[in-house]
Amino acid sequence: MKSNAVSSDLADLPAMKVLLRARAEGRMPHAVLLTGADDALLEKAAEKLAAIHLDDTNPIECPDCRVLRPAKKSRRINIESTQQVIAGLRLTSIGARRVVIVHEPDRFESSAANAFLKSLEEPPPGTLIILQTTNYYRVMATILSRCLRFHLGGQASAVTDPAWLDWLREFDRLLTRMVNGPSSPTSRVSEVFIPLYALCARFEVLQELFVEEALKDAPPPPPTDDDEDEIEEAHESSVRRGVRHRMLVSIEERLRLMGRAHPECGAQVASAVEYLEEARARLELSYQSVAAMEQFFLQTLRTFAVRVRPEPVGLR
Repeated sequence: MKSNAVSSDLADLPAMKVLLRARAEGRMPHAVLLTGADDALLEKAAEKLAAIHLDDTNPIECPDCRVLRPAKKSRRINIESTQQVIAGLRLTSIGARRVVIVHEPDRFESSAANAFLKSLEEPPPGTLIILQTTNYYRVMATILSRCLRFHLGGQASAVTDPAWLDWLREFDRLLTRMVNGPSSPTSRVSEVFIPLYALCARFEVLQELFVEEALKDAPPPPPTDDDEDEIEEAHESSVRRGVRHRMLVSIEERLRLMGRAHPECGAQVASAVEYLEEARARLELSYQSVAAMEQFFLQTLRTFAVRVRPEPVGLR
């Protein structure tokens, strides 16, 4: 179910209207998956549903609300945290209802996901399980099949720092050179390869700068039983993941704009988007940013270099 627009009032979102009406009519599903591009919006929507289900204005502090989120250096939902939530659901609840909020279910470890499936399919009476993620396509099929998905729409907040906008302009220039080809064989290094490697290096520098700024503005990590150093590391990793996601979204937008401006390069642009997604996956596995972006750029350069260009009209 896709919302056409996003309002600052959560209750105005079409998907939320459906869920709230189902709740009022006693038809609320026991497990819902909230998806969209704005992680802050998804988190607010999950807490809104939890507040209504528990009849508590501060559901996160309610003893009948349990939260699962990625933790530790791996930024995964591990089996230990999952088993604690499952065990908690077997205990007597304070009220008639309970809630489990799962942040980023695409980050489940395989063993943790398998352990959670039974509770997801047949939770205790009165339990609402709310999952939310910006990476719907990475959620395991066994989890997807046990939830009703509601798409809230939204857009990832853009990175508007002037240094990043300058990076994107340089990226546009490099794409134009890839489309048109270098002015001469001998200028390939100066017109393509030097800018390519410069963009890779600047990407990493800017990412770390934006992460440092985001950490200053981000709310503190929620309290858990994990080691304090591990909590801080997981919190920083989560912020880095969000910053990187916004940066990669901007790059993909520039690629698609180039594809619309040069429809004859549609196949090459589609391949470049796939290479960018591969880079995203590598970065999720803690690859160095420079190495992942270098591979993306070189693959993209290669696919443009080998394409067959139409002959000038006068030579036909």
